[in-house]
Amino acid sequence: MFATYLSAMHESISRRVALVLLGVALLVSIAFNAFVHVRKLGGGEMIVAIGTQPPMPAAFAVPIVLEAEFQGTDQLWLLLAIFAASPLLTATLDKGWLELTFSKGTARWRIFTGRVLAGLTMYLLLFAVAALPVALRLWWETGVGTWRACVAIAIETLGFSALLSVASLLTLPQRGVALPMIASVAVWLLSPFLANRRETFYRLFSWHVGHEVVDWAYRILPKSFELEASCVAFIQGGKVVSWWPFWSTAVFAICVFGLTLRQLSRKSF
Repeated sequence: MFATYLSAMHESISRRVALVLLGVALLVSIAFNAFVHVRKLGGGEMIVAIGTQPPMPAAFAVPIVLEAEFQGTDQLWLLLAIFAASPLLTATLDKGWLELTFSKGTARWRIFTGRVLAGLTMYLLLFAVAALPVALRLWWETGVGTWRACVAIAIETLGFSALLSVASLLTLPQRGVALPMIASVAVWLLSPFLANRRETFYRLFSWHVGHEVVDWAYRILPKSFELEASCVAFIQGGKVVSWWPFWSTAVFAICVFGLTLRQLSRKSF
């Protein structure tokens, strides 16, 4: 599995996909650093100015900066990582790859899992390169702890893992890269509508059965919208309001990926 993981990472770098994405993340990080200015007053108090906004005490400004960065870029990293990871998964089932890898003694699930982990790593690196330099700088210059940014990245990675499991399952029909991309993005776009289903779907379906179907869809599908809100809430207050989005999304990701590996082991190539 580890050899396949390293091979997938090397493949992303050789295709310059990973390098381009990391370059974009680095540019975003530089831009955020350029907009944030830390100053020290005569009495020793640290203040932070964000762009043209009035300076604020560091204890208030640091969470605001991290929140703005996560809210402003999380959707970008998710889409870029999906577009980068899906070709890694579909390439596993290309004829050349099948003849090279699946004919060996290594179990299929090890090969496929290694490539999925490579896609997950790319997303994690994107977020870390974009967010951590700003967080480390603020911590170094103001003394305000920014460890919550690491937890927030882990929360966002959990949401991405559920979407990546959807893409993994839909690579098995071997119909190209479009289907996994579209399906995972569709699940992500559907999440806020399901979370606010009383104001959206309930008004479209007036009968009780329709409400039940929507409720079950909400319970089953990953809670990307709630996880993004939990990420922001944790940066602001350091607390988790509800664990429901976490464990339900984790269960979805595990079940869907388990189904993917089962179907992969039974599939005839």
